[in-house]
Amino acid sequence: MARPRGTADDAATTSRLPRGPHSLTRQEVAANQRQRIMYAMIDLVGEQGYGATTVAHVTKRAGVSRKAFYEQFADRQECFLATYDMAVADGFERVADAARDAGDLQDELGFGLDALFKRANESPSIQRLVLLEIAAVGPAGIARREQLISSYEGMLRENLGAAPRPGIIPNPLLRAVVGGFLKVLYARVQSGAQKQLPGLIPDLVRWSFTYYPLPDSLDAIGELRPISSPTGVVGGRAPGSLSPWSTSTRRRAANRRTPGLSRSFIVHNQRERILDAVAQLSAEKGYANTTLEDIAERASISLQAFYEHFANKEDAFLVAYEVGHGKGLALVERVHDAAPDWPHAVRDGILALLEFLGSEPAFAHLALVDALIATSRTADRANKAIVQYGQLLAPGFVEAPTENGPPEVTIEAIAGGIFELCLTYTAQGRASELTELAPWVIYFALAPFIGTEEAGRLAYD
Repeated sequence: MARPRGTADDAATTSRLPRGPHSLTRQEVAANQRQRIMYAMIDLVGEQGYGATTVAHVTKRAGVSRKAFYEQFADRQECFLATYDMAVADGFERVADAARDAGDLQDELGFGLDALFKRANESPSIQRLVLLEIAAVGPAGIARREQLISSYEGMLRENLGAAPRPGIIPNPLLRAVVGGFLKVLYARVQSGAQKQLPGLIPDLVRWSFTYYPLPDSLDAIGELRPISSPTGVVGGRAPGSLSPWSTSTRRRAANRRTPGLSRSFIVHNQRERILDAVAQLSAEKGYANTTLEDIAERASISLQAFYEHFANKEDAFLVAYEVGHGKGLALVERVHDAAPDWPHAVRDGILALLEFLGSEPAFAHLALVDALIATSRTADRANKAIVQYGQLLAPGFVEAPTENGPPEVTIEAIAGGIFELCLTYTAQGRASELTELAPWVIYFALAPFIGTEEAGRLAYD
């Protein structure tokens, strides 16, 4: 596996130390062990994820003792974060080096993407660690990820001459464009199609410049503020939400000993409580740290009852995802189909999606954060869902001018950008505020197809 560039020769930093007497100093021995530990972390996280990787796994792969590990790192998390920082620093160095040779802004962006994509070809494991697994660490990981995306935003801001804005995202449009780049990158890494990436660079550069200069209607936005759709969409029965009954009332009503309840009602009620528990616990402590015992206790059922409904934790998680995703997609499609034309259909669909996620914060966390890092099956399902929403943009190619229309990668990039905006808010515990992003999301979805002025008008129509 290609390693992050460093000051030492790759062979020297990854080979094990010679047995017996040698001339290496204690500092050289420690540096060698530290790098082998971090490279082992990269390999293991790429293969099985952070949640399944233990200190014992790392020491065995690195060929060091537990004593040597704890001389370098306090625990698994500190090791992972140090590895993340090393990988990110190397990535930025590569992008910065490439951009210095650019002749203009478009070349600068293209050269930077080329450097980023070449690295993905060299080491898919690093891309998984940096782009997704960092979220599995919890608040410290979310903070690191935010720093990374903000740094990429800063680089893009210099290319496009875009000013920062107030709010938790310095510039929502830049965050969305970065999210589009990363979605295209990770989708190729995940599917093993990294070799396609260099050929996509011209189209991605052209796509990113379709948003500028901003129309006056969007350029004048100051503090973000929520806007609502006329549909008044709310969640209500996606996993993570509770029915109008209180939790205690629902538990008593579904008790097997309660007279007058049908078996079918008891089964249905138990299943709902399990799905609620899975979503809530995943949002609170992460999928990897949630046990079947936790789920059973939260749902007020026995483990035997759990296994009457689901094969295992992953099975319950996937069902919870499907229930919530099915309701969200149905709401979006309903308002989309009722709109008078395609641009308004996109506008209304985006409002419905943001309101739905905002009213279902536990499900939003499950779908936007946990699903991508829980297991390979949940990640695959989450990425397919992003594609499903993206397909609602397909008619835009008909709306766009026949000459200089948006490139084919546009829908994938837009879907990834919208996902990134929603992920940022949700990971910071602000899913309920998602509707304040609506003008930017609407503009981001429509501008490549109908132009900046019309997209800006619809953003606050």
